[in-house]
Amino acid sequence: MPTPLRCALWALGWLVGAGVQAAACVKSLRWSDMPPYAFKDPQGTIQGLHVDLAREALKRVGCDARLVEMPWARALMELERGRLDLLPGAADTPERAAFAFFSRPTNSARTVLFVARKTRHQYRLNTLADIMGTDFRLAVRRGSTYGAEYDALLPNPEFVKRLTFVTAPQSGMRMMAAGRVDGHLGDELAGLHTIQTLGLSDAIQRSKLVTSKDADHIAFSKVTHDAAFVQRFNAALGRMVEDGTTKRLLERYLPCPVSVEKLGCQ
Repeated sequence: MPTPLRCALWALGWLVGAGVQAAACVKSLRWSDMPPYAFKDPQGTIQGLHVDLAREALKRVGCDARLVEMPWARALMELERGRLDLLPGAADTPERAAFAFFSRPTNSARTVLFVARKTRHQYRLNTLADIMGTDFRLAVRRGSTYGAEYDALLPNPEFVKRLTFVTAPQSGMRMMAAGRVDGHLGDELAGLHTIQTLGLSDAIQRSKLVTSKDADHIAFSKVTHDAAFVQRFNAALGRMVEDGTTKRLLERYLPCPVSVEKLGCQ
């Protein structure tokens, strides 16, 4: 018959084991400075719409987030190799689906062309293809997708000749202000925030060219996840919409009246 001491030791061992098992669910979550989606506040705390949405959903499935700062192109490679677990702000594409699962949409996103004010009248750009055969220099982030037309043009050497690859929106905007490129493709809200933060409103403006209205998702490495985990994560995201958490986060970070139905600005 078990003695009280043995029972106590068994219970303690079970609790320790359960604690270790719970603590073991730690997911690496990529971030890079790109307000309002991810940034450090004055106290050094990493926050933002993508960061907080992912962190809260992970918490609801019993996991913690370990934030890892890295450039976008490297993050895609690390995700494919299984050395990164979660990549927020990702478009769901057939190419990426080979190595990643995708969450339900987390927020709406528009990709637009930003142009230098002093050269904007030199070019008539109704589509991305219009930059071919011109001197227009377009800054883009390596490894990103900016919509169907961009993806279709990438195999064309004449289009690629007009591209300048940067690691972050801030780099593209600074190069544009310095006259080293004429335009930058990027997320509308992040681009407007960057222009305002860097004090470049007199040098750069948003054009009317919209190349994508695809929603953002969170990508999960297929090396470290199965479909069942993503289903549980999506259920958590659904509960966040229902209980008002998603709306509160949208209101906290977006510079506009928000719509939960649109997962973004009204």
